[in-house]
Amino acid sequence: MLDGSKVRRLDPAELRATGVRSTADDFHLLADRAVLVLVGLTGSGKTTTVQQLEASVPPAAILPDRRALTDSLILPRMTGDGAPVTDRVERFRLTAAFKERHPGGMGEVLSWLLIPSDLPPGPILFDGLRGEAEVTAAATLPRAWFLVLECPPEGRLWRLCGRNDPFDQTETTPLDVDPTGGAEAIRAVLRDAGFDTLVAAAAFDRLAWMLADRGVDPAAVARNATIIVEESRHYDPGKARDALLRLAPDRTLLLDTGKLSPSEVATAIAAWLASG
Repeated sequence: MLDGSKVRRLDPAELRATGVRSTADDFHLLADRAVLVLVGLTGSGKTTTVQQLEASVPPAAILPDRRALTDSLILPRMTGDGAPVTDRVERFRLTAAFKERHPGGMGEVLSWLLIPSDLPPGPILFDGLRGEAEVTAAATLPRAWFLVLECPPEGRLWRLCGRNDPFDQTETTPLDVDPTGGAEAIRAVLRDAGFDTLVAAAAFDRLAWMLADRGVDPAAVARNATIIVEESRHYDPGKARDALLRLAPDRTLLLDTGKLSPSEVATAIAAWLASG
């Protein structure tokens, strides 16, 4: 087993993308390696799972995450320049336009990737894929293994409201609510974002009370709820899961991160990999 402290995190500049097989000695297709792919929506626990695997079941290398690959490979193709796109909803719009040209999205990008040939043996870890089209494209990679991280929308919003990730930004209209407002203010911003359409009424009310009890700013709730609602318009986790169970059942592991602790997730992955 590799030493987790020495796992190589690849930089986008170390990768190449091509539609044809390269004969360069210093690169080879990612498709020729075993690839461990995390599948899940924002807040499902992908980043934490990567950290757990790096410590307990170290891969040969870790690819740049989908944010970095989107920045280096997808957005420049859509904008025509290398200027950063920080607004989350605008990123969804641009990536949706990319998918009109390349239906497999990030899953298709993985099939283009060339990686350095000097990496040690073992699986390459990638965080991660979303949606049916992406996993369908990636399932054609013969040595790809999929870790599907499932968590309900209310659990993902709870995590986002507690992690203060600077990436989770979107342009929103300033809200005329008291930033220390209670559950009623939280309910109002959740409804305005359309979050109530994603969860049952009981879960909606319980989440509003929990966020109010934590003292979360309603503006932060609105921002993060908008991210989850917008994401739901582009990616259906149920269809992604079903596609993998149909196309690659022996290479797919389902994990409920809403119920399992990070260490339990890592233990389950280690056992699954050992059994395969």
